[in-house]
Amino acid sequence: MSDPKSPLAISLCVLLALALTGGTGALAADPPKTDAAKSKPMKMDEPMSGEMKKEGMKKGDVKKAAEKKDREMREKMEKEQQSAGTVKK
Repeated sequence: MSDPKSPLAISLCVLLALALTGGTGALAADPPKTDAAKSKPMKMDEPMSGEMKKEGMKKGDVKKAAEKKDREMREKMEKEQQSAGTVKK
């Protein structure tokens, strides 16, 4: 391996370069997905999947709970702003 241009030396250099970069060069060159390749919208009446699911829980239940919490918090924030506004005047 005294000759730096030997096929063995070249292949070792390439392998070393891939190992050092983690081989991410090919992943970075992937084109973005087009609209046709995007996933379909989630069906909210299907059962939940995953570790955090509860028995009988549907996918739409999480969205409904988040919207309810948002409404409650918005009402509390408005009341707090109104009370703070009257104190400052």
